[in-house]
Amino acid sequence: MPALISVFLAGLFVFLAAFNTWTMLTGRGSTPHRRKLWARAHRIAGYSFITLFVIFSYFMLLRIKGSAEELSPRIVLHMALALLLGPLLVVKVLVVRYQKGSWGLLMALGIAIFLIATTLVSINVAVHYLRHLSPEKVPFAISLKFIAAGVAATVIAFLAPRKTLKTKPDAATVVPHAATHEPRGGDKVFALTLARIESQTSDAKTLRFVLAPGEQIAARPGQFLTFEWMIAGRIANRSYSICSSPSQTGFIEITPKRVENGLVSRFLNDKATVGLAVRARGPYGQFCFDRTRHDRMVLIAGGSGITPMMAILRYIDDLCIPAKATLVYCARTEQDVFFREELAALRRRLMKFHYVLVFSRPGSEWTGWKGHLRREILESEVDKPTESTFFLCGPPQFMELGRRLLNEMAVKPSRILQESFGGAVAGKKPTGRESTGPATGSLVARFSRSAVACKVSPAETLLQSSEKHGVLIPSGCRQGVCGTCVTRLLSGKVESERGEALNEDLRSQGFILPCVSRPISDITLDA
Repeated sequence: MPALISVFLAGLFVFLAAFNTWTMLTGRGSTPHRRKLWARAHRIAGYSFITLFVIFSYFMLLRIKGSAEELSPRIVLHMALALLLGPLLVVKVLVVRYQKGSWGLLMALGIAIFLIATTLVSINVAVHYLRHLSPEKVPFAISLKFIAAGVAATVIAFLAPRKTLKTKPDAATVVPHAATHEPRGGDKVFALTLARIESQTSDAKTLRFVLAPGEQIAARPGQFLTFEWMIAGRIANRSYSICSSPSQTGFIEITPKRVENGLVSRFLNDKATVGLAVRARGPYGQFCFDRTRHDRMVLIAGGSGITPMMAILRYIDDLCIPAKATLVYCARTEQDVFFREELAALRRRLMKFHYVLVFSRPGSEWTGWKGHLRREILESEVDKPTESTFFLCGPPQFMELGRRLLNEMAVKPSRILQESFGGAVAGKKPTGRESTGPATGSLVARFSRSAVACKVSPAETLLQSSEKHGVLIPSGCRQGVCGTCVTRLLSGKVESERGEALNEDLRSQGFILPCVSRPISDITLDA
């Protein structure tokens, strides 16, 4: 093979190895679509690398074929590295095909392949060029290029932006999910069309909404959307957790459960038909799975609280993430279980997924856990609870029980994330910027961005008052947990029932949660 072609292919050989290692270490792509493109590029580069390796191995065998002399140490080393590289490539291909979630092993194999490939090429290229140099001295031009390359590499390394490595959270660094919410900087609005309806139980249906052509949604597993439903000529704002995997960017699914006297839930379960159009804002919420932090987690769901958990589990399944997940799902009866067949399939498919059902009103043939959530169940089913991150979702009383049980088991509060929609949780004392008691009579609220001024009642939350007067403040849980409605109070005083979603920094900047805040003086909101 001509020397020029050999050098070019050798350089390409090292480049492909470096490219594959770089894509694995950096995890290219901020969206599922981009990640798929990078994965395809990684695959093409990998098989191109294998092809070059086969070509090089063939010419290496031709070179030593029929040689009667003892091989030089350099050639012996070259052959040993080549013989080592071959099995590593085979192992990597097998792991990629059958154990995609083994990222640690894949990265180790990728780095090892890159180092061996670089060594193989360096041995031959260095000898080729050094052989043609004068033994007395190295030409000045070559020395200058070598020094310039070294200086350039040092300058680039010094000026390159530095990234902080993500580490596992501990008590000093972890902040509860609600407290990390930042003020919104603009809300994405989607036009959705109902495309499929699937019954889950007698009082719940899964609704699939497709986005407009060309639109995509980038949600995190566990987030929710706030919908603007048009019912009987009036707009009703309700938030629903996304239960489809965030890797599906062209549609979203929600599973509303029919609630007695629930205007929207009854409409969606009884009257919604394919073709229904709706607007939605978001996605919102910090009740999210993070693959860089949550390698061991426990999902505790009550009733329809399973919906954000399904988004997390489907995401883990789609991306073959090697996280250890335990689901403790509490329901009344076997007929009240959402996604039963899919959960069973996930248990068979995911090696690190443990699934537990607890029924408060089980049938006579049920042999599993019975009654309500209790410490005995968690201690029996959850491995290493103090090292796990817990996701709680369900009715307010259910989450209060879950949090109390976890506190008794010495689980740090920073490892407990929760999400809920509905009324305020009982038993919470008012906590706010001011707590001098509610005012009486009517007060004036001014919404500066909307240029609206109106009379409001101290008996209503600011979110309720804003909706009455046509001022739209994005909201989610409506109980001060998710932080979606966080808004700056420009003037005046309010009394807040609770405020888990506000950290001290946001409070000091004047932010409040309209969903749990009531005015005790005339106020002005940045809304």
